[in-house]
Amino acid sequence: MSKGDIYKILKDEHDNVKELFKETIETGNTSKFPEIKKQLEVHMANEESFLYPPMEFVDEEMIKKNKYEHELAWNKLLYLDNAQSDKDWMENMKELNNLIIKHVEREEKELFPKASETLSEEAEEDIIKLMEEEKSTRM
Repeated sequence: MSKGDIYKILKDEHDNVKELFKETIETGNTSKFPEIKKQLEVHMANEESFLYPPMEFVDEEMIKKNKYEHELAWNKLLYLDNAQSDKDWMENMKELNNLIIKHVEREEKELFPKASETLSEEAEEDIIKLMEEEKSTRM
């Protein structure tokens, strides 16, 4: 592993879930939702557990905003998991998609560069290992 690999991994996860959203919304086929849900749950939990804590010391307001957006996403996932109406479901899916798109853009443009400046290569590697361990138990 090398410096910056963590941001490539997180960006790849962002890109993957955005593609799943795109497929779901364009086709109207809801069968990908369990995969979207699982990927978002693991990704957000990993960020909240391993990336956000060291970054709170660097930019507390940015991390508060990211955690708030994650909270909105967690709530929307819970709603979608229990939603009954297909029309209502897809509208909420589109809202979650828009939230995620804005959130990941901000992370990639603001959080990742700050984290790269702040975290050592060793810290980044430790975070990757922790995230991979957590992902292997949850996926």
